[in-house]
Amino acid sequence: MINFPFSDSVIDLMSRPTVRITYAGELDFKEGVARFHTGTGPLVINGQTYEGVGQFGDVESVPEQLNSSSPMSVTLTLSGIDAQVMRDTLQDRCRGRPGRLMLVAYDEDGSYAADILFSGTMDAASMSYGGNQGENAISVELTDRMVDWRRGGTERWTDENHRARRQGDRFFSVVAQLAEWPIYWGGAKNAPPFKYSD
Repeated sequence: MINFPFSDSVIDLMSRPTVRITYAGELDFKEGVARFHTGTGPLVINGQTYEGVGQFGDVESVPEQLNSSSPMSVTLTLSGIDAQVMRDTLQDRCRGRPGRLMLVAYDEDGSYAADILFSGTMDAASMSYGGNQGENAISVELTDRMVDWRRGGTERWTDENHRARRQGDRFFSVVAQLAEWPIYWGGAKNAPPFKYSD
């Protein structure tokens, strides 16, 4: 979900002559929350420390779309990391876990203001291997909930699929029989013997 326009506190800080602007990301991995920003050094936002990644962090711009029914996403990339960090990230299975991207304005006196630009869920992490000459990079795409609506479901409403999810529950056991059962709506053959009284 994208929120516009910026809050008054962010706009007020942006008007200062010494303000700095950075993106801050928060990704909720299974092993713990990763907090980072595209500036340098640590940055404390709402009591949480965001580590600066500098030029090694990249935020793919989110194009504005007129069609509100199309899903939106933003890709966060971290480069220059070793193979062990990449391996741990890929094994973490982050798909479906929450994440968000903020725009932070902060001044030399320590004052700051942050607005959430994008919040959603993480898709599967992808990596690019730079070889001996290049830099390793890992990317995580944040998507909004409309992406889930476009994906086909993996569940089937059958007895076998239902028992795989809930052992011993035979709720769908008669569905196949009912599909071939002749039903004569309104006919005395299938109608229950109701007795109405005034």
